[in-house]
Amino acid sequence: MDYDALGHNGLILFNQVRHVFDDSRGLRRDAERGILVRLRRGAFVTRGVWDGADSRERHLLRARAALAVTARPSALAGVSAAALWGMPIDEDWPSEVTILDEWRGGGRSEPGVRKTAAGFRTASLQIVDGMSVTSIERTALDVARTHSFAKAVGTLDWVLWRKRPGAPNKVMLVDELNRLNPRFGMRHLERCVAFSTSLSDSFGESTARAVIHLLGFEAPELQVEFFDSQGRMEPDFYWRSVRKAAEFDGKSKYTRAEYTQGNPGEVVWREKKREDRLRVMEVGIIRILTEHVEAPARLDRMLLDACIPRGGPASSRRES
Repeated sequence: MDYDALGHNGLILFNQVRHVFDDSRGLRRDAERGILVRLRRGAFVTRGVWDGADSRERHLLRARAALAVTARPSALAGVSAAALWGMPIDEDWPSEVTILDEWRGGGRSEPGVRKTAAGFRTASLQIVDGMSVTSIERTALDVARTHSFAKAVGTLDWVLWRKRPGAPNKVMLVDELNRLNPRFGMRHLERCVAFSTSLSDSFGESTARAVIHLLGFEAPELQVEFFDSQGRMEPDFYWRSVRKAAEFDGKSKYTRAEYTQGNPGEVVWREKKREDRLRVMEVGIIRILTEHVEAPARLDRMLLDACIPRGGPASSRRES
């Protein structure tokens, strides 16, 4: 059986291939043999598609299968919407799909699907890759509401990122928060939105900035430009009063092919030369790693040793 020819967006839905099978038993048997992977009742993918998918892609396959059999208008929400938008969540993608639909009474739970009606009436919905999904602003707020301050800031900064085509601004995020007006978590979201910025260039950089704030240090300027004969440099953080800059270095910078181009040693060498150039300009450099952010006491000691001041007025580059 040529299952690849029967699939659509990677899915094989029994309701769409009834002309080939008398019933679904043949599909179930091939799932038992390992030829197919059963996602839910009546929804399968080939073993090749499944094995070639990463965690996020597998979640999206489950999400597409769940929407395909939904009887009433529904949309992906929460982390499922985040998966469709490509939004980072800094954790494993769950096996359970989150769907937003209108509450009409009766049972709502089913295996592998969590349905919610929270915010349904005010939710802005869009079609992305053929699936209905909450807007990127609503999705970010839904994800941020259930995460810590640091991770929530990482999500919101990602949405606001100045280099993202069509990125919303903070006013749009505030407007969406007011429309959502959640019964729980409003103050947490207000705090996270107020702290968010379009200037952060990575999720890890955002979480580092949030932890620095929680530790009570003076707010650094972001993406300050330095120029020398070799060109421009923009360290992640800069404390002008002590002429100290900090760079967040996540593991991915030295391990993921999109950054290393197959040569992690070259990445390390470029970073060293860049650091030397800043030192010539009498700017000290602090390297903040993921392990420091995850152990705030270590980050606290590192910043104190570098004479980074605590408190004081927040000073940051003005956003456009």
